[in-house]
Amino acid sequence: MSDIDLHYLSLYYGRAFAGCELVVPGVNRTYRLAAGGDVYYLRLYRPVGRSPAEIAFELRLLREVRPTPGLDVARPIRTVDGADCAQVPFDGVDRTTCLFEALDGRPITDAPEDVALFGSALAKLHDALAGIGGDGARLLDPGALCARAAVSLASISGSEAAQRAIDRCRAEMLGDPAAHGLPSGNCHGDARLANAIVQDGTVGFFDFDDCGFGPYLLDLGTAAWHFALGDPSRTAALVTALLEGYGSERPLLQAERRVLPHYVKLAEVRSLLFLAEFCTLADGLWPRVLDRATNLLERELTI
Repeated sequence: MSDIDLHYLSLYYGRAFAGCELVVPGVNRTYRLAAGGDVYYLRLYRPVGRSPAEIAFELRLLREVRPTPGLDVARPIRTVDGADCAQVPFDGVDRTTCLFEALDGRPITDAPEDVALFGSALAKLHDALAGIGGDGARLLDPGALCARAAVSLASISGSEAAQRAIDRCRAEMLGDPAAHGLPSGNCHGDARLANAIVQDGTVGFFDFDDCGFGPYLLDLGTAAWHFALGDPSRTAALVTALLEGYGSERPLLQAERRVLPHYVKLAEVRSLLFLAEFCTLADGLWPRVLDRATNLLERELTI
C-alpha cells in the first residue's frame, strides 16, 4: 500500500496515477509513479533545510538548462494550475512535492570508459547551467560549509576529533593560494555515478537537491570522494578517467588539479553536515561514521 494519496496527486497533475513505489526513503523521499504506460518520479522535499526559494531555483535550473548534445536532465512537470510544486499530506504534515520526467537509460558503471563519459557530461552540465541566475541560489562556499559542519557536529557525542579535523581542513584550504578564484558557477551539488544514467552516449542527470553556486571542483571532488571510499586499488584509475573525461570538454587549470584533494575532503565534510542536520542515525553508527571521516580528513590525499 502506498503512503501517498494517488487520487490527490492525480488531480494535482492531471494524470491517472495507477502505481506508486518508494525508491528512495529518508529525509527526501522519492517515488516512482506510473500513469498510462508512462513513468514519473515524485520528490517529497524534506520539511526543513530547503526554503521555497531554493526549491524554485533548483526547478529553474532544470527548466532553463541549455540543450546540449550528449546531455540531458530530469525536468520538472508543473501542476494543472501551472505551479512548480504541490503540497501533499504525509504523516500529518503538508510536504512540498515536485513531479519529474523519468529519464531513459542504464545505470552508469564504474568502468573507466563510463566514468570518463560521466566526467565529460559533467563538464557539459556546468557549461549548460552557466549564467542561469535568480533568487534562491544556495551559495556553496567551502569555508562556510566547513564552519557550519563543525558547529552542527558539536551536539554529537564523541565528535571532537572530527571537528578538529574539519577545522584543520578549512584552514589548509583557505590558506592555499591556489584554492582562491577558481572557476565557479551553478553546480549539481551531488555529482556521483548513482545520480546519472546513460543512453546512446547521452548522460542524463537527476537529483539536484543539493545544487547551488560554487567552484566547479565541488562536483568533481564529490565524484572523486565516492571513488576514494571504494576499492583503494581502483581509486587512482577512476579519478584519472573522471578528470580526463571532464578535461576533454573543459581543460582543468593547474590550480584546480592542485587543490582537488581539498574538495575530496570537502565532500566528506558535506556528508557529515547533512547527517548532523537532517538524519537520526541508529545506535552505534555515529562512532563508525566519525572514525571514517576523521581518518580520511587527516590523510594526505594524492589524487
